[in-house]
Amino acid sequence: MLKRLLRLFGLESTQEKEPVKKVQKRVKLKGKVVAKELIGHDAEYMYHSVSEDPGVCPVCHTALEKIPNLDYRMHKKKGDVFYTYDGFCIVTEKFKSFCDANDYRNLKFTVLPKSPGYYVFEAEDVFRCDPVRSRFSYGKKQECCGQYNWITMGTKLCKSKEFYLPTDDFISSRDYWLGDGNRKSTEIIIGTKTAGKMKQAGISGIYFDDVIE
Repeated sequence: MLKRLLRLFGLESTQEKEPVKKVQKRVKLKGKVVAKELIGHDAEYMYHSVSEDPGVCPVCHTALEKIPNLDYRMHKKKGDVFYTYDGFCIVTEKFKSFCDANDYRNLKFTVLPKSPGYYVFEAEDVFRCDPVRSRFSYGKKQECCGQYNWITMGTKLCKSKEFYLPTDDFISSRDYWLGDGNRKSTEIIIGTKTAGKMKQAGISGIYFDDVIE
């Protein structure tokens, strides 16, 4: 989990030397908590090298989509939610059963054939955030694919004021991908009620960060 947080805030050292990123000092923002970022334990890279990742730009190797590696082997660890160092969310059968029992819609579970009981997890509904109030910083915009080679967040995630939340019980994905290179990825955003239900259901190895109005 620590490495993932460092990566999102632009503090993790990368495999290749890059220009030093300007990291904004995190400031405390006041606001109503309307959702939670779902954070789990760290897991090993989905792909051992950038060249093996089929979801990156062939020129600059920035992530364009997250394509699971069906040959991936998950080392069994305690917990039900994990994030690989290159930005894939992996969950257990227990987590999937929780989602099925609560009838959460538009979720995708990709079976990992060589790791029975584990799935690559994606939420297709989008949670819109406010990049200005969240103090996003951007790296160079690549001419080859039109993507920034890195994006970091300077404070707590803030919901877009134009985004309406009809319920406090949901599972979705952040609309911006944070991180750098092929490690850029989205984050799972859940409702405040959902967070409580996960704890009550015994979903383990999970942590939450507030998302504010």
